Amino acid sequence: MKLGILMPFLAQELTQELVKIGEPKLADSVSQLEILGRCDCDNQSCAAFYTAEKHVWSGNEIRHVIPHVKGVFSVDVFKDEIVFIEIMGRQDVRERLLAVCP
Repeated sequence: MKLGILMPFLAQELTQELVKIGEPKLADSVSQLEILGRCDCDNQSCAAFYTAEKHVWSGNEIRHVIPHVKGVFSVDVFKDEIVFIEIMGRQDVRERLLAVCP
């Protein structure tokens, strides 16, 4: 499911902040990001999710972009594409993620 459909509020927050920190190309891609899965850790406040198959980028050099969005620790970028969004403490995001990625 696309981020812009499942969580338009988060897509808007990320887009605005990525533009503010000088990442317009990444900002343009946010609403069309496909949510492929969520982090499988046991932390009940984790709302992190993958937007690219992990085997494609895992173990490679990742650029960490830090937008000023509540709960977002890092937007991980590989080859100029967002591959993982690390979010903690956003129950609104976690609930929607769990609905599509149990």
